[in-house]
Amino acid sequence: MFSFDATEVEVSPESPPYELAPGAIDPRILNLSYSGLLTLHSCPRRFELEKLAATSDVTEHIDDTITYSYGHVVGLGIQMLLERRSWEDIMFACAMQWTAPLWASNPKQNKSFAQAMFALEKFRAMQNQGYLDGFSLVHYNSKPACELSFLIDLPGGYKYRGFVDAVLQHDETGKVVVLECKTSSATNLNPAQYRNSAQAIGYSIVLDAIFPDLSSYEVLYLVYSTKELEYTQYSFTKSYVQRARWIQELVLDTRTIDMYSEAGIFPMRGESCFDYYRECKYLGLCQMDNERLTKPLTQDEFVAFSKRNEEYQIVISLDDLIHAQLAKANATIED
Repeated sequence: MFSFDATEVEVSPESPPYELAPGAIDPRILNLSYSGLLTLHSCPRRFELEKLAATSDVTEHIDDTITYSYGHVVGLGIQMLLERRSWEDIMFACAMQWTAPLWASNPKQNKSFAQAMFALEKFRAMQNQGYLDGFSLVHYNSKPACELSFLIDLPGGYKYRGFVDAVLQHDETGKVVVLECKTSSATNLNPAQYRNSAQAIGYSIVLDAIFPDLSSYEVLYLVYSTKELEYTQYSFTKSYVQRARWIQELVLDTRTIDMYSEAGIFPMRGESCFDYYRECKYLGLCQMDNERLTKPLTQDEFVAFSKRNEEYQIVISLDDLIHAQLAKANATIED
């Protein structure tokens, strides 16, 4: 639940506010991800408010909780099916992951816990019919490469982090495939929604750690339609030439945030006030001053951010990333 009080923001006595140095950017702003950058591109002001844990007078809608839980449960279940875990273990883990009431449902999008389990039954049936036969889960540090976490240390204190659903390799050909599981309530799916996704290019960071000599890889999008109750597969090959451009774009995003912070203005984009058939939760509030709308940075949050590298399985700096990119480019030229 979210509540809004324009006159007072409560701070836990166990975690007093942290005083930033003059001109320093709040580290919560420096914490980047694929979804966060999508918000930055659509509306910088919403990006700022979400990063600074702004409160809102709009109660979180149950449909949002169901949608969040549904996607995570289906993704988790598919990963466990790839690990060949028992159905009983999968059902228990999915029930624990579901944050909405187990009986809650969103009829408009056809999402509920029961429907999520039905989607997993469909995937299990596909497996039994030979789907992904010949491919095995890659192991990293003696663990299945599912939900692998990575972090890139960027200049200016920025940190870009992400997770890979699963990495597979063909037993005979050695072909490497990154499996990305999605759910969609859209009436019509189109491969253009995924073809140039920056999220898929970021997976090369994980593959660098597992397969240092790999020059290209395939991203397999497995999209489950909640309306059609069917899976659709899209496959795209990603090269390290594409990653070079992605690195540049990532740095440009950090410079854009620097510019907004220096100016003290994160622009509002009115065209994003109504998205996904719903008003932005900050509509009517976003023009207020941050002091009245956002929560202060606490000392605990500052310490947690400084230790964030310890939370991720694969950590790489931008310099190391560029050197790896150049090495692959030189190897391609020599070949």
